[in-house]
Order: sequence, then C-alpha cells, then structure tokens
Amino acid sequence: MTDISAVTGTSDVAVDVTTPAPAAGRPTRLRHGFTRFRRTRPFWGSLILLAGAYFIARPLLGGTFEFYTTVGVRSITPLLLAGGMAAAACIALVVPAQRHFPAIVAMMLAVASLPLANLGGWLIGMVLGITGAGLVFAWAPYTDKQLARFAERDARRQEKRDARRARR
Repeated sequence: MTDISAVTGTSDVAVDVTTPAPAAGRPTRLRHGFTRFRRTRPFWGSLILLAGAYFIARPLLGGTFEFYTTVGVRSITPLLLAGGMAAAACIALVVPAQRHFPAIVAMMLAVASLPLANLGGWLIGMVLGITGAGLVFAWAPYTDKQLARFAERDARRQEKRDARRARR
C-alpha cells in the first residue's frame, strides 16, 4: 500500500467531504441548456427533416468520381434535393423566427424527390421530409410565461428528488 504522504510530499491531506458528488440521475447544466435549446426551436421537425434528407441522398452517398461521371447529371439531382432539405432544417433550427420559408422550400423539395430521386428515397425520405417540413412550419414558440412554468416544474421535481435522497 502506498503512503499518501510520500506521494503528495505532505503529511496531512485535506479532503472536502461536505460537497456530495453529483448523482447519476441529477440533471447537469449542459442537460438544462440542451432542454432549453430544444424547447425554443423546432427541434423534432428539423431532426425528422434531416432524416428525410439522409434517406433521399443515401443511395448516392459514398460514390466515387467515376460513379458520378458514369451516371451523369441524374446522380447530382438527389444530392441537390437532400442538400436543400438539410439546409432548410439547419436554418429552421438556428433561426427559428425564419422557419416558414425554409419549411415551404423543404416541402417542395421532398415532393420533387418522388420523381427525381429514386421514388423519394424509396418513399421513406419523401414522407419524412413532408412530415418534418410540416412540423417545422407548424411549430410555435413558447411564451415567456410557458417557459417560466417549465422552469418551476423542473425546480419542483428537483426538490422532490433531493427530498427523497435526503430521506435515504
């Protein structure tokens, strides 16, 4: 067994035992920040829209230059459609006040993918794109009153958890 005084160079080592280590289920500052970010943006609609873009571009992702030149211009169309949908999802996520126009553009690109991109990514990409664009378009931001109510509810839940831990 190693002597702690030999390692640290001192004979007495101060250990703070008053501050408990964070519990496994306790929310962190990062988690609260992500929750607030998710609640103040069309997060789920953008995520579904990105999934639709992935399914539309999936058959052509990872292709070589020779593959693209052999297929020709038809190989670029699904990538352009998917890129436009992904850009619309990112714009709606970053600038939620400007979500309507990107949602409309993404909806048109998703519908255009049916004849232009392998039946819209085997219909899965088109359906996900239409659904995601609809969710982005229909999303309404929370008011400050609603956000305050969420914060109060989270604080009450945290107090209950702390009370349960104190009883143990």
